[in-house]
Amino acid sequence: MRIEAVRIKKQTKEKIETKHSITLDEIEKVLLDDKPKFRKVKDCYMVLGIYDRYLTVFFNYNEKLKEAEIITAYPSSKWQIKLYKKMK
Repeated sequence: MRIEAVRIKKQTKEKIETKHSITLDEIEKVLLDDKPKFRKVKDCYMVLGIYDRYLTVFFNYNEKLKEAEIITAYPSSKWQIKLYKKMK
């Protein structure tokens, strides 16, 4: 999967920043710069990655535009960090 752009609704961005203390910059770094680990989860994707800390991001993917529309993002839990390490 190749992601060239990240899109996020204003309301979603505010929730992620307020509730989970994660910035759009962190999300973009994980998706665009890092070597994230992708997993298909029902009708969206989950990505596990590292940028100063482990992050979990859920998004919808537009294959035509190579664009990720962020649904949510939060610091990874212990089991997600273990999963990330196994996926290396």
